[in-house]
Amino acid sequence: MRPDKADSILFSIVEILKHIQSVQGDVMELSERSAVRFHNFVTENKLTPNEDVLQAFQYQDIVSQQLGAVREAIVSVEKNIAVYLHAVSQDQNTLSESIEKLSAKLTKSLETAREKQEAFSGNAINRANAKTIEFF
Repeated sequence: MRPDKADSILFSIVEILKHIQSVQGDVMELSERSAVRFHNFVTENKLTPNEDVLQAFQYQDIVSQQLGAVREAIVSVEKNIAVYLHAVSQDQNTLSESIEKLSAKLTKSLETAREKQEAFSGNAINRANAKTIEFF
């Protein structure tokens, strides 16, 4: 797989995770509002919650905790993908720089080789002799 294709896929995954995190935030807020309203209803009406109501509040708390844990997991995955993409980007930059340096060195080596060929064939001293001396 081409690196740019992998990057594109990872960016898409991050965007999906951000969307899930946004929706999850909305769900957490609605869940909290719901719990507060039930609590207010019970206290305003001076009701004594029975075991089922108390258990429902516990479930509400568990749901909130689990949503928080999922949020943490999403943040962790996003950070790890970001670190990976940064590392790949740095590797690609390093590779590009190395290839440019290699190209410059190869070009210099070719120029040196051509200069030596010309010198060997007599062109450096007398261009007129160029056709009589051959480089092997």
